Amino acid sequence: MISFRELVRLRYVRRGVIVLAVATAALGSGVAYAAWTSSGTGNATTTAGTALAPVVAGGAVTTGVLYPGTSGTAVVTVSNPNPYPVTVTSIAPNGAGTCGVSFAERFPGTQLTANSAPVAITFSVSMALNAPNSCQGASIDVPVVVTIASGTGA
Repeated sequence: MISFRELVRLRYVRRGVIVLAVATAALGSGVAYAAWTSSGTGNATTTAGTALAPVVAGGAVTTGVLYPGTSGTAVVTVSNPNPYPVTVTSIAPNGAGTCGVSFAERFPGTQLTANSAPVAITFSVSMALNAPNSCQGASIDVPVVVTIASGTGA
């Protein structure tokens, strides 16, 4: 037979289990309530800057002088005025050079830091076989277009 003390003890145990179950349910629903969220939509606004063109300056033929039918190395200096790094992706002809001097498009991949100082890039040029006599001793212009691209990790 169960004593009175055991009955009282069982009653307290039952109450404790019930209180624990109710507290757990209340906390569980509180956590679930706290997990409810909502959201809205809208637009954040910012302004993008404008890319600046590279600064390009010509140089001289660095390997010998040109004669009809020969090649040499020309130099162009490029600097990056932008506040971010870029890569020179191409140096291309920009119209006909004087005295029949020409070159094929180059893809140097030269990296320039933000606001860089001028960097010399060399490329091969050729003089046509039929260059006129007036080109002897002349300073020869080789018009170029230098293209840069951002996002290159320079």
